[in-house]
Amino acid sequence: MRGRILTPLAALVFAFAPPTALMSQQPTRPAPINIPLARKAVVTIQALDASGQLMASGTGFFVTEGYVVTAAHVLEDAAGCRIEMSDGQQQRCAVAAADTVKDVAMLTVSGSPPSTLHWGSSESMKDGDEVTVISNPLGQLPGTVSRGIISASRVVRGTKLLQISAAISHGSSGAPVLNARGQVIGIVRSTIEAGQSLNFATATDAIRNLNNDQVAVADGQALLTPKNIVASAGNSGGARGSMGTPVSLPQISIGQTITGNLTGSDSLYPDTTYYKMYQFTTTPNQEITIDLSSSDFDPVLIVRGEGLAQSIVDDDGGPGCAARVSQAFLARGPYRILVNTTTSPHRQTGRFTLAISQGSQHVQGRGENDCSPAGAAASSVGSQTAVTTIRVGETINGSLTTSDSLYPDNSYFKFYQFTAPAARPVTIDLASDDFDPVLIVRGSDLDNSIINDDGGPGCYARVSRTFPSTGPYRILVNTTNTPERQTGRFSLSITEGSKPVQDGSAATADCQTTSAASSSGGGEAGSATHSITVGQTQQGSLTRNDVLLEHDTTYAQPWTIQGRAGQTITIDLESDAFDSYLFLRGPGIEGGRDFQDDDSGGNCHARLTATFPQNGEYEIVVNSAGEHYATGAFTLSVTSGSKPKSVVQCRRNHQ
Repeated sequence: MRGRILTPLAALVFAFAPPTALMSQQPTRPAPINIPLARKAVVTIQALDASGQLMASGTGFFVTEGYVVTAAHVLEDAAGCRIEMSDGQQQRCAVAAADTVKDVAMLTVSGSPPSTLHWGSSESMKDGDEVTVISNPLGQLPGTVSRGIISASRVVRGTKLLQISAAISHGSSGAPVLNARGQVIGIVRSTIEAGQSLNFATATDAIRNLNNDQVAVADGQALLTPKNIVASAGNSGGARGSMGTPVSLPQISIGQTITGNLTGSDSLYPDTTYYKMYQFTTTPNQEITIDLSSSDFDPVLIVRGEGLAQSIVDDDGGPGCAARVSQAFLARGPYRILVNTTTSPHRQTGRFTLAISQGSQHVQGRGENDCSPAGAAASSVGSQTAVTTIRVGETINGSLTTSDSLYPDNSYFKFYQFTAPAARPVTIDLASDDFDPVLIVRGSDLDNSIINDDGGPGCYARVSRTFPSTGPYRILVNTTNTPERQTGRFSLSITEGSKPVQDGSAATADCQTTSAASSSGGGEAGSATHSITVGQTQQGSLTRNDVLLEHDTTYAQPWTIQGRAGQTITIDLESDAFDSYLFLRGPGIEGGRDFQDDDSGGNCHARLTATFPQNGEYEIVVNSAGEHYATGAFTLSVTSGSKPKSVVQCRRNHQ
């Protein structure tokens, strides 16, 4: 699947779920923590400034493939981040979600982790219980182990904190606090240096479903400094590592044109785009023009150096989608040029031309920009008149072939064009049993291309939203880049109204080949197999054929329901087999705690009272709270109006 930072809308991605221990009549002491294995999951977090230099360090840990958790304050005022694993390997990272009030952040990294830690229940911990902390103090002592007890549990400004006696030093922020089973029950947050052993960790129960919360995702996106305010004059000297030093950078002279190629082996900018760096000198106060063009990607030009209060950043100032900087520089330099790309499509690569010429040339402003809405697609895309039109309510059956255009990631695509209805939502679906479809929507009034991989049922792609205008907008019928250059038949349709869009782990779990889906025995997870209406009570069963949520290893089963704007309903989920957890997702719901519930039904049952924001199809998601791989029978009912919530604490005893 095409890599990207996850969005939470209708996402079934849970930052954690507290496991409930199965109690036996003869409890046994848990096995000791496997410290060598746990150490492999702990990493050093390096906060980077705009020039890529190290600002500060902290600790983090892998919770699943692609995700690292740390304390949010570790990245305060940083422009980028990097992790260093226990074996010394370094990787760039990006922020997926954050809650700066609770001081937690979830980062995304590529590749498979050497080890992962599992979430535990901080709610089940008692004062006096033993805890273990594995951290990287000072950024120089990785794998440091300290032990202590929970001294007290406190609530500070609405956040539950665990006061622990385990030794904590600078650089330990974000470290995992482990219970006797080696499960994470806290994230190191702060220490009071005036006292002794006065250390605090954010309780993991306080950050359930972090990257399923729209507010947390927005908070995370704002955590790192945006690209257009990077690099002050004080940061314009020689940079670290892959940024190159002034003497090691390739040179370009005024009057020279260089052709090059941006590849997946190039350096990553803080926003995870690729870049190459060049260096030039100039005569002070002499007007020059720098042009960067490419038919393979949407170029961004960044210039840094002496006498610049901040970096110069240009996207579409040149002809078409080319980038251009034209001005006189106050000093001789040297100045650095970053050949970069827009953030969307993700991690673009391809050929480019970089040129510096004498004299001033016109730089286009936003109002006169002539960059095609098609963006960075290959030059063989064709003219506007050659694009096939699809209408709302229409379905087009087509075929992707080797004679179609190539996207920058070497996948094939076809173009279509549509006009959106004014102020009304539409749903675009792309389905194929021959390839893994990717849906891309572009328009002149969209800040970025909309890209979806598995938002529809199974491996299908779906975009559902109200567009800012009638358009026209362009649709790219595309594929994932693995396997390479996929082809085959597809169905593209546009319908009025909103439909649920999956994202994150739920979409990944739902996506499977046709043969795998048919052999699962339970139907296609995430499809409209289960439905319920207001006033109905349905019996069901959570099974191992349902969607497996990788973050907390629980199963989830969606039930569709038709909603009417302003209609208030109460959903009850009861089960004697597992601790019930309940979500509602669909049009107008942007995550958050108002549309999920754990124990409001009493006796560990879930009860959710919600008002539908819009007309459309919604999904009620049946889930379990904290029991790994829990399955069993349940009762789901939907009634009109609201019901009171239970305030009785869940006390479930398993025999």
